[in-house]
Amino acid sequence: MVSRARFNLRPLTGMAPLVSIAILVTVLATMWLASSAVASGPSHGGRTHGWSGRSSHSAPQHGWPGRNGGPGHKGPNGGRGQKGPGQKGPGQKGPGHPSPQLSYLALGDSLAFGYSEAKFDELYPEENPADYNTGYVDDFAKVLKLGDPGLQVVNDGCPGETTESFINGPCAYQLEFPLHHPYVGGPTSSQLSDALAYLNAHPGAVNPITIDIGANDALGVIETTCKREAACVVKEAPALFTHIGANLGLILADLRGAAPHATIIVLGLYNPFGEKLAGGDTLTADLNEVMSKVASTVGARFADPLPVFNPPGALEEPTICLLTNMCTPLEDIHPTTLGYAALAGLIAKQYFF
Repeated sequence: MVSRARFNLRPLTGMAPLVSIAILVTVLATMWLASSAVASGPSHGGRTHGWSGRSSHSAPQHGWPGRNGGPGHKGPNGGRGQKGPGQKGPGQKGPGHPSPQLSYLALGDSLAFGYSEAKFDELYPEENPADYNTGYVDDFAKVLKLGDPGLQVVNDGCPGETTESFINGPCAYQLEFPLHHPYVGGPTSSQLSDALAYLNAHPGAVNPITIDIGANDALGVIETTCKREAACVVKEAPALFTHIGANLGLILADLRGAAPHATIIVLGLYNPFGEKLAGGDTLTADLNEVMSKVASTVGARFADPLPVFNPPGALEEPTICLLTNMCTPLEDIHPTTLGYAALAGLIAKQYFF
């Protein structure tokens, strides 16, 4: 685990009410549009189109930066998972063929889990995953259930997960605390193996799939390798981005192979440190570009939170304070309830539009 970041961002001042109202309106508008789209059925094409951390109590992390894309790995049919002519979309019934119960499979790190440091401290040591119910997975699932009240939500998110542990296991958090969905292979198994086992056990009945991963890889470089020294981060960035890109490509290729027609949405990273980490926004944008390109190789969509969490200029700092917990005494890089709702809105936009 990397140590929790301690950056002294100033609390919300002057422009906070304006920023708060603007972002809230944006999120609500996106949700309203998404709920309207449910009525007519989602579009499931293969359009092409994320950091966090902590160390006390051996708990989690998620969200940050990139450049120089790593290799992607194409899934079946060159990464094309779109519906063919006349093929029914998920949840639609063909003549005389009732649809199976659909599932939404959520994968990733602490963001998928819905983690916040304040809640972890409040619950510790009796961590009940059911109490983490205000994350982006919960918010997005509420939108999906407007069209399918019986939708099953399977949340494999594990705080502290890296791209490496996602593939090979184990996720250290699960060795100490329960997850929303315990892995079928036990705590020492990998999230990828559990996801593939679930997809293989429910062929054609899982849609959508969301994933956020890579933030903890970045935090390891920023916090442990570079001790938050900007020049070091820039030097290490190319190798970091190649590593994340390659692992993400492997993950997405396996998911696409097991779910050739599912809509897969990759959530990118935001920069909770703002320009307190010099060049952090540019690096985050570069890494998001890497991840977006890898996602496109398997027909996955990409949701980019950077423009929402890190608007340019004077708005950035109050927005970070509004959408993350960086300006609280805990200086927690995880989203606030509103921040999680904003992430859900970005994912909903990619799914429905």
